[in-house]
Amino acid sequence: MKTIFFLVLLLLLPTRLFAQWQNVWTSPPLNYNLVSGWLNFEKSGNEWKNRLYTLDSLQFKIMTEGFSLTPEYIYNFNDAERLAGLQIYALQQDLNGDNKTEFYVLAYHGSSPYRQSFKILDIVSGSIIFEKNDPAYYYSYPMFADINNDGFLNCIVVRYEYPAFTNYVYEVYNTGLSGTDSPELPSSFELMQNYPNPFNPSTTIEYSLSESQTVGIAIFDMLGNKVKTLVNEFLPAGSHSVIWDGTNDAGIRQATGVYIYQMKAGNQTTVKKMIFLK
Repeated sequence: MKTIFFLVLLLLLPTRLFAQWQNVWTSPPLNYNLVSGWLNFEKSGNEWKNRLYTLDSLQFKIMTEGFSLTPEYIYNFNDAERLAGLQIYALQQDLNGDNKTEFYVLAYHGSSPYRQSFKILDIVSGSIIFEKNDPAYYYSYPMFADINNDGFLNCIVVRYEYPAFTNYVYEVYNTGLSGTDSPELPSSFELMQNYPNPFNPSTTIEYSLSESQTVGIAIFDMLGNKVKTLVNEFLPAGSHSVIWDGTNDAGIRQATGVYIYQMKAGNQTTVKKMIFLK
């Protein structure tokens, strides 16, 4: 009798150990061209709670709590923001005390080379918290840190003369909010879109590392030929930047066209495109 009991137990045990997880929600079919996912949206203590979002060529939507495709907050892109490619980003910073993250959105103006502006948006009320848009300047995206160690968060902006791009300055603004730095570093690394883009005569490439490691950044033409090595060294964790002046390793100015910049860190690789104009 005991033998039969243990045989039955052994037969049942694998099923119990490897039982399938229970499905708790399945979304309806989504259009292939619709970008969607979850983002850290609402702060609860020191933690951020997720919300589902969708992004298409006209609108950015944040859904109600839980497994929902019912929009609670909607942002409508204007023509300049659509021209910039719908570049909206969650700051994971609560800048007005409502426990919701704020967003910034980039915009392109005119024709190539485009002039870039940005605004920081309170998506709950639809109001603009901060904006940099001047016909004489091209602005980077905003960054946040306590630059002067006074316990208050600063907003850092890079401003380029437009359309010459001959000089640039840093602008640092006091937000009046307590804080020390930007959200946590990426889990491995993040390669940002170069700015300005398109560019002439030079462009800046910014990137972040979550840990100290060897980094390689190189420029390639559209045929896959290496044009220039920008970075090949061991770097500490944190934010870094490098400038490409449009020349190859021999110092020869390159032709107008589309180029690829590639970053390798550890066993990960990422690439982005940029446009060089003469």
